[in-house]
Parts: sequence; structure tokens; C-alpha cells
Amino acid sequence: MPLDELRTALQAAVEADEPPAGAGPAAVFARADRARTRQRLTMLVGGVAVLGVAVGTAAFALDRSGGAATTAQPPAVATSAPAASAALPAASGAGSSRPEVPADVMLATLRRLLPAGLATSEPDSQPGFAELILTDRAGRGKVQVNVQPNYRRAVPPGRVSGDDPMDKFSCAKRQEPPGTHCVDSTLPDGTLLVLTDGPSEDAGHDRITLRMVDVFRPDGVRIVVGTWNAVGEKTNTATRSEPPLTGQQLQAIATDPTWPV
Repeated sequence: MPLDELRTALQAAVEADEPPAGAGPAAVFARADRARTRQRLTMLVGGVAVLGVAVGTAAFALDRSGGAATTAQPPAVATSAPAASAALPAASGAGSSRPEVPADVMLATLRRLLPAGLATSEPDSQPGFAELILTDRAGRGKVQVNVQPNYRRAVPPGRVSGDDPMDKFSCAKRQEPPGTHCVDSTLPDGTLLVLTDGPSEDAGHDRITLRMVDVFRPDGVRIVVGTWNAVGEKTNTATRSEPPLTGQQLQAIATDPTWPV
């Protein structure tokens, strides 16, 4: 196959099947997989003209569609969230469109918001996503964050009427793995918040735990922060007994008003 055709075919393969903006947390970080794959593929196919070969690609991950559990108030965390007067996006999803947060800004903001006492390593980021390995006396774990500046409240075209993106912020409507504890609440400024804690769906067993906060701000911004008691969430090897961040710490990160969106 001519080099130009090879480049076009490879790029089309990774650009297909992007999830809708209203996708749940597992689709969110699966989208990061595809975005990173595209970024690396761009560099790889750029070298095809010189090397005459194409190389395979790599990935990234966090997001799921969740499942039922209990409803209660999460631990209170002092935070100044977005102004309560900010209007929710219209049901049609209309409203101002914000660009994705640049990769370097994502990583710098996540580092700044982490609690003291955690060593960070293996940074990885792309627009809207950031990942760090966290280490303390209990061992190594991982944190990932996704910022969606323009989360849509409306049901995207082609999806069934009951598949509302806002269902992600109700424990009764999320579909989490068995054994997951779920807490949902509405903060005083109108921010919707869901905290989940349970088996990592990516691992397929209960040895790896995912603790996650999913928030939807009154200005239409969605922020998802997850932490695992493992470095590789798809493996069967836990590297510590509990994830390195508590639910309160995740909430503080996700609701911090200094995220540049």
C-alpha cells in the first residue's frame, strides 16, 4: 500500500467511534485511550515516510457507566465552588463552548491540588486528561482526572430516551459493579456530586479498588477524579491495600474552583 494511503487508513481507524460528550465515566477514560492512540499514531505515521514501517499504539483508561447503591450525604469538604447563580445549560445542550484544558495545564493543576505527603511519578496527560502515580508509606497507587468543559444535559441524538447523561449523577440510576458503595448529593451551590468506592470494573475482580468522584457544576462543567490501589487498573495486582486518596480528598480536587474552565 502506498505510504499516503497507509497514513490515511491508520488515522481513520483511530478517529472512528468517538463517544458522545455525555458518556459516562468508563467511556470518558476510554476516550482518553483513543485520544492518546491518535496522538502517538500521528507521530508514528509521520515517521513512515522515513522508515517505511508502521508501529503499534498504546492506551490510557478510566470511565465506566455505574450502578445502584445507597444514597446519603458525603463527608463535608470546605470548598468554594462555582457561583450558585450560574445557570445550568439548556436542555438542548446550548450554551457557551469552552476549549479543552491543555495537557500541561491539566497536569500542573492536578499536582497543585494533591494533598501533601504524596510523591508523584510517571506523569501522563493530554487535553482534558491527566494521570500520576502516587506513592506514600502504604505503597504505590494511581490517580486520573478528566475535565469536560461542555457536558451536555440533553439526550444525544440516536440514544434511547431513558439514557439521560444526567443519570450519571444519581446512585439509583448508575450501574456500578456489585459491592460498590455509592453516595450522591447536591452541594449548596447546585453542584451535583457522586462518590463511588468499590471493585474496579476494568480489573474484573475485587482485588483492585476504584474510588471516584464525579461532579457536574452549575456552569455545565463535569470533572471526574478516580484513584486506584494499583498502578495498572486492568491487572490482578494490587500495590497497596487502599487507594492513596480518600473520598474527601477527591471531592476537594474535583470541586476546586481553580480548574481553568
